[in-house]
Amino acid sequence: MGFGKAFLLSIVAFVGLNFIFTIIYFALGDGFDVLFDNIQEAQLRILYYLFGSIVSAPFFIFNVTIVQPFLGTFVLETFIFWLGYLIAPIIAAILAGRFGESKIQCFGGWALTAIISTVSVIIAAFLSPITETELLNLYFLLDFDHLLIFAITGCVINIFFYGFFALLVSKIEYY
Repeated sequence: MGFGKAFLLSIVAFVGLNFIFTIIYFALGDGFDVLFDNIQEAQLRILYYLFGSIVSAPFFIFNVTIVQPFLGTFVLETFIFWLGYLIAPIIAAILAGRFGESKIQCFGGWALTAIISTVSVIIAAFLSPITETELLNLYFLLDFDHLLIFAITGCVINIFFYGFFALLVSKIEYY
C-alpha cells in the first residue's frame, strides 16, 4: 500500500503543480487565449503542459532560473515557467518520500512517476508533429531521435536527482 500511496500522491502533485505553473505562465505572459489556441491546435500538447518538466535535466533548469537572470535576460513569465519545472518534481519526490513505507517504495514511487511522465511526453511528441516541433525548438534539438535521447537522459537524471529528496524525507531509517 505504501508504494501505491507514494506513487499516486507524487503523480497527482506533479501534474497539479505543472498545471498551476502553466496557468500562471500564461496568465503573466501571452494570455489564456494563446493557451487554448495551443491546445486546440494540437490536443496532445496538454500532455506536455502536464508532464513536461520531467524532460528537462536539473542542470538545464538551474541554468535558466539562476544564471540567465544575472546575464540580463530576465523575463518574469519565463522565470516562473522554469521555476515550476524545478519545484514540481521536488514537491512530488518529497511527497513520495513522505508517504512511502520503505525507502524502496519511496524511491520507486518517484521513479514510476518520472517514467510515466517521460513516456507521456514522448507519446505526445511522437503522435503530434506540432508538439514535437515545439519541444525541438525549446530544447534546441534537431530531430525526434535527439529528443528521445534527451528525454530518456533527462528522465534518468531526474529519477536519481529528485529521488534523493524522496529518500531524504523518508520516515524509515536503517541502523
